Amino acid sequence: MWKGIDVSDNQGAINWAQIPKNVDFAILRSVRRSGKADHQFAANLEGCRKRNIPMSVYKYTYAATPEAARQEAQQVVALLQSYGLTGTMVWWDVEDKDVLRPLGAAKLTECIRAAQEVITAAGYSFGLYVGLYVYNEHWFDFNAFSGTRLWVARYYKGYRTMLFADEPDQSYKPPVDRWLTVWQYTSCGEIAGIKGDVDLNISYEDPAAWTQHVAESGVIYTVSVADVWTRDQAEAIQQQLAPLGVCGVVHKVQILE
Repeated sequence: MWKGIDVSDNQGAINWAQIPKNVDFAILRSVRRSGKADHQFAANLEGCRKRNIPMSVYKYTYAATPEAARQEAQQVVALLQSYGLTGTMVWWDVEDKDVLRPLGAAKLTECIRAAQEVITAAGYSFGLYVGLYVYNEHWFDFNAFSGTRLWVARYYKGYRTMLFADEPDQSYKPPVDRWLTVWQYTSCGEIAGIKGDVDLNISYEDPAAWTQHVAESGVIYTVSVADVWTRDQAEAIQQQLAPLGVCGVVHKVQILE
């Protein structure tokens, strides 16, 4: 497991020189509701670069239409491109109760899909952040994003302070019926270099794998996932891989006795 933090200008100016060496990753807020960059994005990105901390970004979405979602996604893409970032993971933060929950599952699913299309078309990775209540209440069709990395918040200690050195109780890991990439286990973390509370997370996958690497001209890589006995099974796996940007090809192999 890998331990990390997610931060925004809500944490003020972070002293990255004091951030412990065992912080394995950081997730930075990208743009604010206004569409402008988080006030501390440049400083936080520089801090991660100097400390060689793998970073990704998140965007708290307020988009109530696919058009608004595309605009938000384009703002994130423009920010990442302005800093020369390629292949970066963008976590789409779906949790606003006032704007998003009233939309209904079908419309919200359409909005998220619109954002995903913009993000991935620009060469960036796409993941979903939700509170456990969003998952349990089925705000949108999670099956439409079956191959998408999932980051879930569940604060089993409520709002009691937890130190970065504390190990979260894995028995409280969010009970979701799919692969969980990241668990945000508290919003009241305490860590050197940051004044006040900070979100703490555990990743069950190496954060270095979140980056979508630039394609090499004239080169493809193949992934052997599973051998199955029917075409339907093969196509189902193909569909699950598609949201990750994996162009699966179904091959028919004749076994000779």
